[in-house]
Amino acid sequence: MADSAFLDKGIILGYCFYTDTHHVRCREYIESTDAELYATKQVEDIFQNAKEHIIKNHKRAITDFIRWVKTEYSGTLTSADITGIQNHIDRGENPAWRYLLDYFEGKSGEEVYPVTKSLRQIARDIEQLAEERNKELQPKILGWIRFATYPELQDNLRTLFERDEEDYWIAVDAHDLALNVDGTTELATNNPGDFDDDAVREEILTHTAIDEINLVFISRSYSP
Repeated sequence: MADSAFLDKGIILGYCFYTDTHHVRCREYIESTDAELYATKQVEDIFQNAKEHIIKNHKRAITDFIRWVKTEYSGTLTSADITGIQNHIDRGENPAWRYLLDYFEGKSGEEVYPVTKSLRQIARDIEQLAEERNKELQPKILGWIRFATYPELQDNLRTLFERDEEDYWIAVDAHDLALNVDGTTELATNNPGDFDDDAVREEILTHTAIDEINLVFISRSYSP
């Protein structure tokens, strides 16, 4: 386990929002690691800048799904009903898909109305719950300011830079941290699309001071 960890913004948002696809893994990671946690100095801005978009999209996704469930089902839910409901969840388009899968797991034998009523209340409480999680998280993270730009890394990390410049700068931030703190440093991210790539991983581990890339995510093949 690394001595220090630089957190991608997805880890922070995943921890704060219960309905985030990667929430469970992000929570487990932050609550179990012994590493000193770091993020960009503007770590509070990460949450504030993204929360309205996430809340809007997740609320809409959940309320639309509730509407569909109430249209298709009534009375007591059977195990076949639960399977049908879970199979209807679009893992590609619904940003709250993992939460919905977990929510309906074990709901066989319960009535549709109270099940959907409780889910609707969760949708209403997304912002409040996220704010509470964010307040819990902030004291656990140290802000990091990078002053150097490391222009040589643009060529060394060419694959990542051309794929996603924002992720490139996250790697640069983590590199800067690794150069300036004692012990080993890992980059923690829930973005396998860019970081779970052999070429990207090799470039980062070869040309930066980062010791490891820790992928903290739930794949779309997830099953409760």
